Amino acid sequence: MANGKLSMLTVVQKTMEALNLDEVNSISDSPDAEQIAQIAQDSAYDLLNQSEWPHAIRLMQLESIADSDRPNYLRIPDEVVRIDYIKYDNTDPSEAVDDVDLVKIENIEWLPPQQFLDMVQARNTQTEGIQMVTDFNGVRMPIRTDTGPSYWTSFDDEYIVFDAVNLDLESTLQGIKSQCHAKWIQNITIDDDFQLDAPAHFFSLWLADVKSTAFIYMKQEASPKDEQRARRALAVLRRSASRTDFDDGKVKYGRPR
Repeated sequence: MANGKLSMLTVVQKTMEALNLDEVNSISDSPDAEQIAQIAQDSAYDLLNQSEWPHAIRLMQLESIADSDRPNYLRIPDEVVRIDYIKYDNTDPSEAVDDVDLVKIENIEWLPPQQFLDMVQARNTQTEGIQMVTDFNGVRMPIRTDTGPSYWTSFDDEYIVFDAVNLDLESTLQGIKSQCHAKWIQNITIDDDFQLDAPAHFFSLWLADVKSTAFIYMKQEASPKDEQRARRALAVLRRSASRTDFDDGKVKYGRPR
């Protein structure tokens, strides 16, 4: 393609050409094409997980679950593999000045699960503005209902649990009011028209890696030239990748491959 980006079918066709296999117009045209497409899918997931590619770090939103029994819960999008930080819009329209909202988009501090539970379970459940919430696994925790959230954690890598929800403003926390800086891995499908959401220079690495792997699996021999191309492309990409030092507070999840 003119922009340097390749569809799944193009990667398969170029790999089949390198292996001297029969041409195809669709991945479904032959077992060889389907096998190479599977290799391409595996390769893409492997490459995307290898490094901190800048294109994989995005500002996203969490997902609402609208569960009145768990008003302090939001869901992690399936594609997210690590959360760097979360912010939440705690703006109170009643505090507007001259009909202009005083916007309060606040950083929510991450706590390890045990520390989070120790903190919320130390609350006096007889105090006004406290509501008992039961986790999906039966764990009970008192949350504040008179203020916006200040802390978050996760017990299952699927849901984000906050320490509070302001029921005067909303019946449950809302994904649309969240800001989540996260690493995500695209859902890679075996489809003729599928294209990675990546910069153009990533595709040369992907193609070289697919060719190199296909030679080994399908020809039982190495392709030194493609291996060299893959190593060179990976080195170039890593030099331009993000150098952010991710440490505690950047929570990793493992659902995507």
